Amino acid sequence: MGAMDEPESKTEEMSGYLIKRAQAALHVRLEEIVSAHGLAIPQYVVLSFLAETPGLANADLARRAFVTPQSMNEVLKQLESTGLVERRPNPTNARILNAYLTRTGTRKQGAVDSQVREFEARLLAGLTSDERQTLNRALLTIIDNVTPS
Repeated sequence: MGAMDEPESKTEEMSGYLIKRAQAALHVRLEEIVSAHGLAIPQYVVLSFLAETPGLANADLARRAFVTPQSMNEVLKQLESTGLVERRPNPTNARILNAYLTRTGTRKQGAVDSQVREFEARLLAGLTSDERQTLNRALLTIIDNVTPS
């Protein structure tokens, strides 16, 4: 058998395609969950990071959310205008504004987060704890492999 006789990998079976397909499906469901609470995905991401680490600056949030600092500034302005986030001058550099959840923001983040965690549990249903850890390690390896040094 020559090279012409070897079976070709179908696009639908390629890992990159499957990762993109999973990402698209996740995005659709996540958008449904957060939009039911009047949020967009980047807004929910910001609320979640601020719940974990209060006082993050615009640049830190932008890096974590995979958006530009300019885009993050717009997200923060929207969250401020709805009373979910407040920004205060950094004590060591007044040009930097640190973001914090308001009480309303904390409640909103908690309500959305509980639904997102339920979704995550359904997403991973049928996988053992070891399989989940293996999946996470594999995804982190993929991220490292495609992230510029």
